[in-house]
Amino acid sequence: MPKSAAASGPDPAPAPPGAHTGWQQRLEESPFGRRIFSSLIVLTLLAIVAINLPESELRRQLLRPGQPYLNAIGLDQNWALFAPDPRRIVIDVSALVAFDDGRTVRWRFPHDGALIGTYRDYRWRKWAENLVNPANAAALWRPAALWAEDSEDRPGHTVTGVSLIERFAPLAPPGIEPSAGPAEQRVFYVLRLRGTGARQ
Repeated sequence: MPKSAAASGPDPAPAPPGAHTGWQQRLEESPFGRRIFSSLIVLTLLAIVAINLPESELRRQLLRPGQPYLNAIGLDQNWALFAPDPRRIVIDVSALVAFDDGRTVRWRFPHDGALIGTYRDYRWRKWAENLVNPANAAALWRPAALWAEDSEDRPGHTVTGVSLIERFAPLAPPGIEPSAGPAEQRVFYVLRLRGTGARQ
């Protein structure tokens, strides 16, 4: 008898169903696991509905336990983008940086292009939107001016002042051309610096 034939035996019996099932599949197929996953789905849907409710006591009560859960799973975005009062003007914020030799340089927010850059630019536009709000004056105006000063810092020259400027134009209703009216601008904050570069 050939050695290979002698060494071979009967085929092993097939493994019983579920013998090599992973713990995740066993959990999903068990009644206990199904109850857990169903509860998580219901909880997630309730939390998503709660964060999109109008501002009210019910919303605040629901989000007291729901907000940490939404933060943990990454669904904390509030989708009430245009409610209840959409902005009716288009804005652009820049800074005029003045140097000790009389020159001025216009500092603007970064723009990275219309495709990929849009995702990064959006953060800058939201900052600009919050920056022109007088309610944020104490928290944002001075740091923004210092940021512009640092961005335009040039060796051998001293910045003597930074002016934050808002340029704005009214938005026309949808379907009307041109989509924006005549633009105006205003200086809404001035940071004056001493000749030594010390902030006043």
